[in-house]
Amino acid sequence: MINGPLVFAIVVNYNGINYLKTCLSSLEQQSYQNYKIIVFDNASTDTSVEFIQSNFPRIKVIQGKKNFGFAEGNNLAIKFALDNKANYVLLVNNDTKTDKDLIEKLILIAESNDSVGVVGPEIFDLKNTGAIQEMGVSIDRFGYPFAIKNKNSISNVFFVSGCAMLIKSELIIRIGLFDEKYFMFAEDLDFCWRAQLAGYKIILNENAKIYHASGGTISGGVIKTSSYKTSAKRVFLRERNTIRTLIKNYNFSNLIKFVPFYVTLLFSETIFWLFVLKPETSKNIIKAIFWNLKILPDTFKQRTTVQNLRRIKDDELIAKMLSGYCKLSVFRAVGLPSFTRN
Repeated sequence: MINGPLVFAIVVNYNGINYLKTCLSSLEQQSYQNYKIIVFDNASTDTSVEFIQSNFPRIKVIQGKKNFGFAEGNNLAIKFALDNKANYVLLVNNDTKTDKDLIEKLILIAESNDSVGVVGPEIFDLKNTGAIQEMGVSIDRFGYPFAIKNKNSISNVFFVSGCAMLIKSELIIRIGLFDEKYFMFAEDLDFCWRAQLAGYKIILNENAKIYHASGGTISGGVIKTSSYKTSAKRVFLRERNTIRTLIKNYNFSNLIKFVPFYVTLLFSETIFWLFVLKPETSKNIIKAIFWNLKILPDTFKQRTTVQNLRRIKDDELIAKMLSGYCKLSVFRAVGLPSFTRN
């Protein structure tokens, strides 16, 4: 598509020197014609910027003065893309490899219907290219993510991972950018939830493929054989952002129904982690709850904006959610996570 809509592919990077050659080489080899590539570097302390400038001179590098995280880093690059007349932005993690026709296939779906706001590809493991990481993501009613790996469940896709998502510029202009309070984790869920409330569709294109360096992701961790890894910091970011997402996006009756119950579950979880001698995890869950209390005025201000854009009732979205408490199901299926320092 030489005359197709203009796409800006955006890669947010932080000390990703080991991944950049694979990622950027595959992006430069896309069959789609009308696209540009931006790397937003979050003040990397490795040689990422020098490597890109030496080996990929056609790629625009925007250097951040600090580590802005995934949300704000992408926002700054998206603003640059919109200022330069982008019709779409394609967010791509730096630890990925894209199929040559990725953009072409995502654009084909995005252009097929005005109501399509976000399109994602199937995500496979980079080392084991036959292993599916996810085909979109579903959630339970408490915002807990559950990767879809069965084509029969694609209709239940609630959001597509920020690992790879094509977004219409008009959607961004309509509902706004990523929530910069998140830094990282759950910003893709929040964005896609807001998009659906505004009447846009989130679509998984099973014919488009990308390969991701980490193992099968599950709740922000990586499955390693029969268990998965996470960290107390990741728990803090995930839980604080999830609570804010629920408050912003549910209507008032469902906010009252689900948020207090979820916070009660989190308090119960802190007791469990203390019992299994993981006090740092308990501390970070409590910290996540009190963080939300502290910024509650701002959350309700953002909630007002979200609800004013609402075109879809909660019942329609809840019908796509999984029943039960998925976190407990995950613990039963793969056991408790092991904790790393980061």
